Amino acid sequence: MIKYYDTRSNLSEPLPFREVVLQGIAPGGGLFVPESLPAIGPAEIRDLGDMPYWERAAFIYQRFELGLPEERIREICRRAYGDNFNDEDVAVVREVDGWSDAGPFFFLELWHGPTLAFKDMALQCMPLFFSEALENAHAEGRQETDKLILVATSGDTGVAALNGYADRPHVKIMVCYPSGGVSAVQERQMTTQAGGNLTVVAVEGDFDACQRSVKAVFADQAFAARLAGDFGLSLSSANSINWGRLLPQIVYYFSAYADMVKREALQMGDRLDICVPSGNFGDILGAYYAKLMGLPAGRLVCASNTNNILSDFFATGVYDISSRCLVKTASPSMDILISSNLERLLFAVTRDGERVRGWMKDLAEKGVFRVDDATLAALRRDFSGDWVGTDVCLKAIGDVFEQDGYLMDPHTAVAWEVARRHKGEAPMLIVSTAHWSKFPADVIRGLRGLAPEAPLGEDEFELVADLDRLDPGSVGAAVVRSIQGRPVRFDKQVPAGAEPLESAIREWLSAQV
Repeated sequence: MIKYYDTRSNLSEPLPFREVVLQGIAPGGGLFVPESLPAIGPAEIRDLGDMPYWERAAFIYQRFELGLPEERIREICRRAYGDNFNDEDVAVVREVDGWSDAGPFFFLELWHGPTLAFKDMALQCMPLFFSEALENAHAEGRQETDKLILVATSGDTGVAALNGYADRPHVKIMVCYPSGGVSAVQERQMTTQAGGNLTVVAVEGDFDACQRSVKAVFADQAFAARLAGDFGLSLSSANSINWGRLLPQIVYYFSAYADMVKREALQMGDRLDICVPSGNFGDILGAYYAKLMGLPAGRLVCASNTNNILSDFFATGVYDISSRCLVKTASPSMDILISSNLERLLFAVTRDGERVRGWMKDLAEKGVFRVDDATLAALRRDFSGDWVGTDVCLKAIGDVFEQDGYLMDPHTAVAWEVARRHKGEAPMLIVSTAHWSKFPADVIRGLRGLAPEAPLGEDEFELVADLDRLDPGSVGAAVVRSIQGRPVRFDKQVPAGAEPLESAIREWLSAQV
């Protein structure tokens, strides 16, 4: 069975998958990583093309030796990737060929799930594995294993986590988002979510302030003791810091490659470059793990918005938040300065928990760390980075629709523009992370050639109806219409910091007793 260490070498003994998915974060603040990765060979990748998506996922999960019977893994994947997705392919590869000078581009559409964003690819599946682990723990008499899942979100993770964990036994979930830092549609999705075991809190400040507040709660041992004593709960996470969230993100890169081979867009073994819009770094890290496992991937291009700390890091080896302020952009799910999953990449290229721990300590205390030249060279063998300002992002939305009739959301537009700049001879796969209907105001600005923040005179829900005429029958528009009529259930707002958030948690849990 594959077991898991942590990135900061604070774990005395490796743990099985069941334990790491329940714990979320390793002791001392590190992230769980597998002691080894399974290999997926060319013939196996080709064979994936003849399977439905759920079976592709089950095949790869089985190779990770999750400690569950094969048929149980297949049953979970069948449930996770079924009628809850609006396309039977689940992770849809779409060729867009409007730029003959650059050759075709391929979009990997990861937004066909119930909340219209790539987070559904993991969060329709992870809660099922999480619940399985909890049920097994309870069957063993470990009653202390009821969980409070605490999530910081820049938009899409929170929506998908609430949907995935709603009304699951032995689980409560609180989602925290930056006040004013998500789109109106994302906010409405969260604040109207049904379920008796969940709540939503707006945190004053930007996403990094929200994420720091959540991490501070996880680090507060006294609060953990009170949570266990008063409510019988321990903390866990549904962010991509949880390995259970990251593992499903490996699958869709193998799936996309298999689809492209089957349709003869690639020959088996051909290199495929991949461009991913990235904020917290988990999505592109999934591509890197897939490459280590045998996926014939070439360059992994990390696309950033104006908060371009990742592209600067891959250029210089310096990760510096000390002199930066987070900038609000048209792609809010990428408005992040502290990219948590970068820690896993640093461990993967160094295998040195002490050095990783030192870098993370420098980041926490000084706001900056610098990797050595050998580590930077290792990173550059696979990764490059570039960034796009909001004005260019919006222009890309308009240009692509005009030339090819393809409607993109702002996050996909960032990736498109970076991919266009970095396109080489190999085919380029662009990861499309969200449906346009979640960000209608900026999509309209892009289509109309308006400046960022230009007033539109309509609310976002009216704009979705306008855009639906350009993309008739869009499932995204139908989903947005359905949430528009739902009553708002949650309107609590708290200051940033561990203490206000802990107070909100206690208040909510006390009201449920």
